[in-house]
Amino acid sequence: MAQSARIRSANVELPATTTTVYEAIHNRRMNNDFSDATPTRDALERMLCAAIWAPNHRLTNPWRFFVLEKGGAKRAAVAQLAYDNQYQRNGNLDAARGSRQRVLDAPALIYVYSVPGDSAEMTQENYAAACCAVQNLLLAAVAEGLAGDWSTGNTTRHPQLAATLGGEADWTMVGALFIGQPSRPSASVRAPSNEVTAWLD
Repeated sequence: MAQSARIRSANVELPATTTTVYEAIHNRRMNNDFSDATPTRDALERMLCAAIWAPNHRLTNPWRFFVLEKGGAKRAAVAQLAYDNQYQRNGNLDAARGSRQRVLDAPALIYVYSVPGDSAEMTQENYAAACCAVQNLLLAAVAEGLAGDWSTGNTTRHPQLAATLGGEADWTMVGALFIGQPSRPSASVRAPSNEVTAWLD
């Protein structure tokens, strides 16, 4: 992907939203029950712009995003890979068809990769940064009235997926993001923070 002039954080035009950071954090729950409405390209672009401001220690910009248009040829090709991978794993025709249909039906679908660094340490940092970018994107989705499902399952595991999307063989899969307008409230549970926190003198 081509290099371009760098964006300074002080010059970013912030989208208008009434969603607070805390609301976005608490409302960002996995949800894959979507209406048929397709998120606008403007909304997806705002979410991607939020993603790139994730923590990135060495400013390596390690994230790579592939947005698959609904009804497009590339979406269809990736759906077939999902079908093939599922069927080769367990021979279950219904599961394979379901995996393909999930890719085809997603209102919006974004694949995210992390590129390797010059060392194992940098590669690990790059992957962590790309995961933070996904979190940023999904928090921005809440502000857009959307929900998302961050998947690392069957739809991300075909060995030819990266090449089909235009990526490199040594890139690390971060996940497939299924995004849309939720048809049900997003909810989950967590252990309280005091169970996993030690305050040290």
